[in-house]
Amino acid sequence: MPKTLVTGAAGFIGFHLCKRLLAEGHEVVGLDAVTDYYDTALKRARLALLEGEGFSFVEGRVETGGLLLGLFENHRFDYVYHLAAQAGVRHSIEKPREYLDSNITGTFELLEAARAYPPKHMLIASTSSAYGSNTEMPYLETMKTDHQMSFYAATKKATESMAHSYAHLYDLPTTMFRFFTVYGPWGRPDMAL
Repeated sequence: MPKTLVTGAAGFIGFHLCKRLLAEGHEVVGLDAVTDYYDTALKRARLALLEGEGFSFVEGRVETGGLLLGLFENHRFDYVYHLAAQAGVRHSIEKPREYLDSNITGTFELLEAARAYPPKHMLIASTSSAYGSNTEMPYLETMKTDHQMSFYAATKKATESMAHSYAHLYDLPTTMFRFFTVYGPWGRPDMAL
C-alpha cells in the first residue's frame, strides 16, 4: 500500500485527489491549515467525507518549521502531492505576507523534508497565473514565465524555480503542473457563477 502525503487536503482539488487515492488503495495523510480564505465549514465537510480507514488528517500550516519534516520522518512517503497554497490574485495584493509564508516558506519546508526523506515522486501545484503577461495563445509549457503580474503569481513562479533546483541538486523526481480555473462539485463558492 503506497504511503502518500497530500498537502491542501481540505481544498477542492486536494479533497478529490484524496478520494481517488484512497479508492486506489493508497494510505493517505492529509495536511491542511483549514484557513478562512473561504468558508471553513465546506472544508470540514470535505474532510468528514474522507474519514475512515486509510486516511489520517493533520491540521497545520506547511510553513510551520519541523511539521513536514516530522511527517516525512514518521511516514516515509512514497508519493507527495503539494497542493497547499494561499490562492487568489486579489487577496495577494491586500495580504502579501500570507502568500510569502504559505507558498514560498511552505514549499521550502516541504522540499527540505523531501531532501531528508526522499519520496519516489513529488507533484507540486502551480498556477496558470505563472504565464504572467504572455499574450500568445494557446499557452505552452515552454513559454517564458518571467513577467508575473501579481504577487500570487510571483510566489508560485518562485515555488516552481525552487522545486526545479531541488529536483536537480538532490535528485528528487518532481513534476510541476499549472492549474487553470477549476470548478465542480464541492468547489469553492467564489469559483461558480
